[in-house]
Amino acid sequence: MRTEQTHKPTQGIACIAAILFVFACALPAAAADLKTDLGVDGRTITLGDLFDGIGTKADIIVLNAPAPGKSKNISGHDLQRLAEKHGLKWQKPDYLKKVRITREAHTIPSGEIQQLIHDVALESGADPDSQIRFFGRINGIIVPMDASIDDVGFESFSLSDKGDRFSATLLIPSGDDVPNKLNLNGVLEEVRDIPVFNSSIMPGEIIRAKDLHWIKVPTKRLNGRVILSSQQLIGMTVRRPAKTDKPISSSDITPPIAVAKGDAVTMTVRTRAMLLSAGGKALENGGIGDTIRVINSKTRLTVDAKIISAGQVEINSGPTLALGSRR
Repeated sequence: MRTEQTHKPTQGIACIAAILFVFACALPAAAADLKTDLGVDGRTITLGDLFDGIGTKADIIVLNAPAPGKSKNISGHDLQRLAEKHGLKWQKPDYLKKVRITREAHTIPSGEIQQLIHDVALESGADPDSQIRFFGRINGIIVPMDASIDDVGFESFSLSDKGDRFSATLLIPSGDDVPNKLNLNGVLEEVRDIPVFNSSIMPGEIIRAKDLHWIKVPTKRLNGRVILSSQQLIGMTVRRPAKTDKPISSSDITPPIAVAKGDAVTMTVRTRAMLLSAGGKALENGGIGDTIRVINSKTRLTVDAKIISAGQVEINSGPTLALGSRR
């Protein structure tokens, strides 16, 4: 009798477990909602990348992801099959034909690629005062979200004997085990730093140090008129609206107008014995140091005079203010 009583609790537990198993099997499939924003950042697609509200099933891998930055179409029928296979309570809407899922990525700018190659070129003996120019247009390289320029490697690199041409094969992170390869060729150009405008400057505006910054420009693009020093620019103005980040020519700038056409001016002429002065009117615009035409207010004679300061001019020739001609 004692033996039978000892086995009764064990039989009861087994019965309860069997009932719970049957009950669990009878539960309805997990409810699921198709996501509206489909994107992944890894090499696989899980159920959780496609559906919301599926609990622990979210981590089940169902498909391979596209390459970084690329998209992949999944038909509505394939989604239905996935839902049924994994016990999700989801019914494909009649209107749903396909969904598109994109693998997230970012672009490493071409400037960072140039710097990477330039650093390697310097190690190979290239001129430090040089910069990289690619043959063809390089807009950057697309890599997985967790990759950076530090993950880009070299399969090969060669520099010409003159140090002015290069050839490189880069190993680009692909998000998979095998990196992508990118062949690049180009030249190393000798460059020089020059001052350029960092914002638009209008005629009449005085150029200040804060209006300028420096860029590197290939020396072969520079001619004798290009301004090479910021001191040649500060305190001057432009003859016409100036563009940013463009080499500035000496013909682009002029001293600011110190005397405007029609301004009243004091005319002076120096002799060994005295300094003579008279009133006049400017017939032209000019900056300090410019020579302009001025009319004597009393004699109505015109003379050439050099602008000394605002409202002050000095006659260039003639012993007296009366020198000049009617014009």
